[in-house]
Amino acid sequence: MSGATAQDWRVLAALLAPAGGGAAPSVPCQETAWLPLYRLAAAHLVAPALYATLAARGQLSQVPPSIRAALEVLYQLNDQRNRRLRAVLRETVQRLNQADIEPLLLKGAIALLPDQYPLAFARMLSDLDLAVADTQLRSAVAVLQAAGYCIAPNVYSKCWSAEAHHWLPLFHPSGDGYVEIHHDLFNDRRQQAALSLPMVQAHALARDWDGLQVRIPTLEHRLLHNALHHQVVDQAFESDRRSLRQLLEFAQLRAWSAGAEPDWPGLLLHLDRVGVGAAVRAHLLAVQTLFGQPLPAGVAPGPAARRAEARFWTRLEHPGRGRLLEMRWQARRLAGRLARLPRRLVTPAWYPAKWFYLRQRWFAAGRSG
Repeated sequence: MSGATAQDWRVLAALLAPAGGGAAPSVPCQETAWLPLYRLAAAHLVAPALYATLAARGQLSQVPPSIRAALEVLYQLNDQRNRRLRAVLRETVQRLNQADIEPLLLKGAIALLPDQYPLAFARMLSDLDLAVADTQLRSAVAVLQAAGYCIAPNVYSKCWSAEAHHWLPLFHPSGDGYVEIHHDLFNDRRQQAALSLPMVQAHALARDWDGLQVRIPTLEHRLLHNALHHQVVDQAFESDRRSLRQLLEFAQLRAWSAGAEPDWPGLLLHLDRVGVGAAVRAHLLAVQTLFGQPLPAGVAPGPAARRAEARFWTRLEHPGRGRLLEMRWQARRLAGRLARLPRRLVTPAWYPAKWFYLRQRWFAAGRSG
């Protein structure tokens, strides 16, 4: 939580909230009030978005000079990096197109395209996620490797799980970024039942990007991918941890839709059947609490989402109880890992992967010591 208080979260979320949610919030004037906000924004990778939002609202002059200068540096560095990543993405798509492969862009990679939601280019990215049909995976990887994309030397390819939903990270020859070629969206069957790659590809939108051919998920699938990834894959629903970057993008996409939202009640019926409805409701509720974005018509959060929301704020407002909740979550996590252990013990690929993981941890501990 970066030592942030509940008030820090509320103030920062109000400053980041997408346009259309009412009058622009007031900006703190004192540097002492800004320091925890700056730390929280930096820790959650939304500092460039904060700078861009304040600039768009004409509020930068209200920010203390030292904080404004720090935010501007982070914004400019991120802008430069995103330009390099966009060049990597263009070359990657071009090489795949030349092999008659039309990739589907996922998550942050879409923000590098023009005509996205306002201030999308200020989003911080880690990697570039692209997806291809399962039958095209090997061809796509071969095309990129032939062009000089390579696996990092500290990644032991033989330990890469056959169950992984994307190929090993492939670094661009320039070193400016890496791509992950997906042949599915998730590893877990529950999440695959909620949103599979074939489902997304069947409804994806074709896009001509200055002569390059890409596909983009529909708004419904972008929102659902964001929610499932954060709440289930990153375990926000179980652990009460949150990523402001993911929640903010979800709110930005909903605000950008201008009322053309998915059929949330119908969608949640499907998600309830596969066991992830409560997690997505928690995502919607978190966005409502933080950014003031109303729940979709016909959607009630439900008890599980309300409990998750209450746990999150309890962790912030009562750190002692928060530590107890963290211990309980860690115990549940350990119990889940123990329950999966028998299946892993009869999986041959698990042994070299575990050995490599422990070896990496050992060397990391030695370097830090």
